[in-house]
Amino acid sequence: MSREQYTFLLAIDAFKRVNHKTFPSWTDVLEVVRKLGYRKTMPSELNLGGQTNDWTEKADAISGVNKPAAEPD
Repeated sequence: MSREQYTFLLAIDAFKRVNHKTFPSWTDVLEVVRKLGYRKTMPSELNLGGQTNDWTEKADAISGVNKPAAEPD
């Protein structure tokens, strides 16, 4: 497991513990990814069949997640 994968695993586990969720939704997962600092700075490499418009954002864009950070246990 890479360091990136391990960090993601820990972040999801912390999210589930703090929010008392066994199964986070995809929206929850995206929230965790954004809070880890990931931003969409490059065009997509996936072919989504024209179902959505691609976009990019600045690397320092705000996360767009309005929930306050949870206190660690």
